Formats: sequence, C-alpha cells, structure tokens
Amino acid sequence: MKSIFIFLLLLICLSPYSAANESTIHALIELQKSKTILLEEIRIKTTQKGTTLEEDEKNRLKLDIKRLNEQIHEIENKFEKIATGVDISSIKLNENKSTTTLSEDFQLLIKPLVESAKEATKEMRQKAQLQEEIAYYKVILPQAVHAHDNIEKLFDITKSEELKIALEPLQKYWYQQIILLSSNLNASLHQIEMLEQNSISFSDSIQENTKNFFQQRGLFLLEGVASFLAVIIIMQLIYFLAIKLFPVLTKANRSFYLRLLDLLYRILTILLAIIIPMGVFYYEEDWILFSVGVLILFGIVWTFRHLVSKLWQQARLLLNVGSVREDERIFYQGLPWRVKNINIFTIIENPTSGVKLRIPIEELVDLTSRPAHEHEPWFPCKLNDWVLLSDNYYGQVIGISLEFIELVDVGGGHRTYLVTDFLALSPKNLSSDFRVVDTLGISYKHQEESTTTIVSLLEQFIVAKIEEEGYSEGLKKLLVQFAHAGESSLNITIIANFKGEMAPLYYRLRRAIGRWCVDACSEYGWEIPFPQLTIHQPKG
Repeated sequence: MKSIFIFLLLLICLSPYSAANESTIHALIELQKSKTILLEEIRIKTTQKGTTLEEDEKNRLKLDIKRLNEQIHEIENKFEKIATGVDISSIKLNENKSTTTLSEDFQLLIKPLVESAKEATKEMRQKAQLQEEIAYYKVILPQAVHAHDNIEKLFDITKSEELKIALEPLQKYWYQQIILLSSNLNASLHQIEMLEQNSISFSDSIQENTKNFFQQRGLFLLEGVASFLAVIIIMQLIYFLAIKLFPVLTKANRSFYLRLLDLLYRILTILLAIIIPMGVFYYEEDWILFSVGVLILFGIVWTFRHLVSKLWQQARLLLNVGSVREDERIFYQGLPWRVKNINIFTIIENPTSGVKLRIPIEELVDLTSRPAHEHEPWFPCKLNDWVLLSDNYYGQVIGISLEFIELVDVGGGHRTYLVTDFLALSPKNLSSDFRVVDTLGISYKHQEESTTTIVSLLEQFIVAKIEEEGYSEGLKKLLVQFAHAGESSLNITIIANFKGEMAPLYYRLRRAIGRWCVDACSEYGWEIPFPQLTIHQPKG
C-alpha cells in the first residue's frame, strides 16, 4: 500500500513534466518533418538546375534553393531552442576582425551597455517576435488550406489527365506549405508557452534587476561617485590654499600668465573629475559603468561642440584679453558699470550709486569695454543726495537699486521710480551745490536809480537778511544785477549760489528771496508795478 501511494505521488508530481515533454517531442517531430520536406524540395530543385539549359531558369532555381536553405536554417534554430530550452545563438561568439573603423571602435566601447540592455529586454523582445510570427501564421495558414482545398476540388471534378498532371505540382506545393506553416505555428506557440511559464511579473523583474545592479556594481558606482567628489573637494582645497598663500592670484590687475594658470587649473579639475571615476570603473573591470561614463563623456562633447566659439570667447575674457577687461567701463542694462573682477561670475559695480551686480561670464561675450575717464559720469546721484526732477518733484534719495529709485520729500512722503523713468526726468542733483534765481520788477519811475542805487541797496538788504536768518554759512555767492527793461517794469535778477548742505532748504530759500525782495521795496519805497493797459482817444 505504501509503495502504491509513493507511485501515485510521483505520478502526480511528474505529470506536468511529462505533458511538457510530450508537447516538446510533438513540436520537434513536426519540425523534423518540415526539414525533411524542405530537403527533398532542395534535391528536386538542384536536379532541375543541373538539367536546364536556360540561364534565367537556373538563376530562379538558385534563388529558390537559397530561400529553402534559409528556411531549413530557421527550422534548425527552432529545433535547437526547443530541444535545449536555451537560446544558443545569444552565447555564440562573433569572429574577431583584424581591423576596425572608428565607428566600430566606439561600438566596442559601448557594447557592454548595449548587451546589458538587450539582456534586460530579451524576454520581452522574444515574446514580441513570437507573437508576430503566430499572427502571421494564423493569417497565412487558412489561406494555404483554402488553396489546397480548391486544388483538391479541381482534382475531383476534372476528367482531364493533362489538367491533373498540371495540378499535381501545385497540390504538392500547397500540401508542403500547410505542413511547414503548421509546424512553425506549433513551434512558436510552444516557445511562447515556455517563455510564459518561466517569466516573472514586471514588478518582480524590476526588483530583481535593481537588486542585481546594486549587488553586482553598486560598490563600484559608489567608488566612482566618491572619487568624483574627492577630486572636486581636493582641487578646491588646493585652490583656496593657493589663494591664501599667494593673494596675487586673485587680485584685479594680475598678469596674463597668472590668469592662464588659473584657467588651466580649472580645465584640469574638470578633466580629472571625468577621467578618475572612469579609471575606477576600468580598474574594477565594470564595463557597463565604464560604457555609461563613455556615453556621458561623448554627450558632453556633443553638447559643447556648438559652444566652442563662445567657450573660446569666455576663455579670452578670463585671461583679460577679450572684448571686456577689468577696471574698464561697460554699458549694461541701461547703466554704465565698472568691471571690478572677471571670473566665472563677474562682479561689476556702479561707483557713484554703489550698486554691485554679479553676472555670469557669458553675459560679457557680446559686450565691449573701454577705459573710463575722470570727467565721465556714472550716475546722477548717490544715496542721501537731494534731487529736483523735471516733473518738479523734489526729494532726498533714500534707496538705489538696479530696478528702482526711492525718494522722500521734506514732508515725509515717499515716491518710487523705475531707474529708466528716473533718468528720463533729468534729475538735478542739489547736493553738489545749487543756485536759486529770482527776479524783482520795479516801476519805471525809478528808472534813473534802477541800475545803480537800487541794485546796491537790494544786495545789501538781502545779505543782511541772510545773516539774520542764519543762512550765511551756506551762501557761496550772491549777485544782484539789473536784467532788462520789461513792458511794464524794470527787472532786477537775484542769483544766490548755495552749498550742497543747504539742499534740504531749496524751496524755503526760494521763498525767502522773494520775501526779502518785497520787504526791500517796502523798506525803501520802491513801487512794484502791475501790467497796465493805456487807451488813447482821439481829440474832439
């Protein structure tokens, strides 16, 4: 009883395996039959080729034999795959060539990466190919069966022996095609069934591939990344140490050779950061990661091939022999700037406004600098200056940036202008000394003394008032002069030049001068006329 139970258990366990073997044997038998049919067809075609005398017929038979040999080769490959359960073609080595081209050498470099990608997608590609074959056979096989049935019907209804003799080759041909197509269809179905039995889910495949990647080359990748970071850190530390020991390396007016040394050091850092990780992969003999490094390197070269001219211009700028040089003047974003320091990120400044800007060196490629002269203005004002705009707004500059100018008036009101709008209003800077001009008109009855006595008395009166009200320290110069004879008055001009420190009192001083002129007229009895219209009537 115990032996019977063991036998049944073994039979149950081995039944799927037996079914699988029976299916495999059936597929192999059909393929062998197909191969026998094709070999017989080749023998017949070869005999016909030897007996025929026409050259065209020989060429046609030659092509038919070649096509049949290809079909036999395909059947043999399928036979081998089904019998062994292994794709032998994937592990066969190609013959080495004695000479290779540059393109072939590059393909050899990236071959491990391509082979890895092919291996990762091998099962998917095999399934896709088999599904295409199955779809093709399912379309062609019914047509072959239909063609053979039609020929059979003609055999049944015809009584002509000549017609039957003519139909026999077609009958044989389509019978062979049915057998070939059926065997190929069964073989493809069997192969895809085996693939599905051995396949794993997509998520499991991802997990397995990820696990294998980190197990096999995770350490090498970590070594490559660590070597890359180590190169960057060490080269930067050496650079900073050199700057500390030799400050001349970073000063603005350093020589051409020092700039060239700096540029070469930067290029060396980039090359080492690329070469050393690839050297790690080469030493560890991880050709997949090495191929990835080669692809990245070629990608960088391909990307920068269009930037060669710009990189050359930037290199010239770093060497201070380009179109823009340090300590010279450029015009950028609507303002003049002094180039303070040319580097990967260049510092430019506006000396008067105090605004500084850091821009990438590529922004300088299309600019041109020139030496700055002492008389050239950089900005109409600086912080805390008092300005008078053409829209008659008067205030102190409390904020300057590249975008906005902020002013505050004597009453505490704030106003903000765009820099372009501010410059368009032609700001007058009163903090660098200013002038107040006013005019006094007196009556024509003072004509005799208007150019002498009145001018002298008015000047003395205004000077006294300036001292009295405490403005004398800010006064630089006072001029009182006869201006011209107007239509209804004799005009006297008062010109007062004040120091910049009096700028906050600009409007107060203007009003004070006008008030002092009226007070002087009251003091000395000078008549201030007003426009008059005289009408003359004819006599009688």
